[in-house]
Amino acid sequence: MNGFQDKVWDRLYRSHISKNIANAYIFSGPTGSGKESLAIEFSKILNCQNPNKFGCDNCSSCLRMLQLQHENLKLIFPLPAPSNNSNTSGNLIDSKNIDLVTNLILEKSKDHFFKIKVPGSNRILINSIRELRKSIYLKSENMGRRIILIFDAHLLSMGQGEAANALLKLLEEPPQKTSFILVTDQINLVLSTIISRCQNISFPRFDDEFISEWFSSKIVNINELNFFVGLSAGNIHMAKKLILFQKQELIDLINSLIKVLLSRNSSLWRKFVQTYAKLSKDDLSMFIFHLTLLKIWFQSTNRLMMSLTHTLHETQLKSGMMRFAYSYKNADYLGIITEIEELKEAVNQNLFMPLALTTFLLKIQRKVNIK
Repeated sequence: MNGFQDKVWDRLYRSHISKNIANAYIFSGPTGSGKESLAIEFSKILNCQNPNKFGCDNCSSCLRMLQLQHENLKLIFPLPAPSNNSNTSGNLIDSKNIDLVTNLILEKSKDHFFKIKVPGSNRILINSIRELRKSIYLKSENMGRRIILIFDAHLLSMGQGEAANALLKLLEEPPQKTSFILVTDQINLVLSTIISRCQNISFPRFDDEFISEWFSSKIVNINELNFFVGLSAGNIHMAKKLILFQKQELIDLINSLIKVLLSRNSSLWRKFVQTYAKLSKDDLSMFIFHLTLLKIWFQSTNRLMMSLTHTLHETQLKSGMMRFAYSYKNADYLGIITEIEELKEAVNQNLFMPLALTTFLLKIQRKVNIK
């Protein structure tokens, strides 16, 4: 737990030792800031048989909680809507997805930073909340406290928001010895009526020291730490993606993306549009990863323009940033970053990606102020 959101943990631990446990929490903050992992840690200490500041990790309760197999733990996360004729048995998950979901939970138990993402999932299903409601008011003989972890809680509100409204009814009449922990990167999308019934625990991004220690534990070359830490931007999910690449691969990727954005070469644009339209469909996480690299590069370049320090300024990327800053003195960095974020959202909005990508290139050139 050293360096792992210590200030947030201290607040949670104080509520534990004072026995002032809320019926509902909302863990909010940037993507990859350890919210889900800390929610599991909090669930563990609330059920530990020999608690110290972090839970003993040795009692049967801690071991079951770490494995996500505790009888007092319920996980809720986005699932694909069952097909009309495949769910006649009444199961929440289609039979074709059962093994996949089981394996994803197993991966999460091995690495609490692992992100559960079931393909085709864009909302928390009303059936997940209905299933919860069937059991949550039943009297339990189990010791400890029942914990309901809801990952990607902002996706309760998708569609008609039935899941959010169903959860709201549970929060209005919470069962005894039960705590809901809603985890979200986008608290602005959570119903205000739900937020008002939760104690908000706000998470900052991970600091560079924690990310650096994480990379060091993966035996990253000490001379490359600034490069990888800077591109992580305090996001552990980003760090886990970065470690799959060699440093030069990432430099080449970033440089190639910048080249396309600044070019008016039609063949380069056509290849970019074809490549990324396909990537957005075949591997959305990698599509987002590439765009996030762009975003971080522009953010760091903007800091360079304003004479503000950034870890990437101590890497090979600085020379390219300086050339850009000198060549495009009137670039609208905030506008560029906004366009990158909007392109990420285009996939969720089911927009026609070749058109969205072409429009993105045109808008970026205007924001860069290319004559």
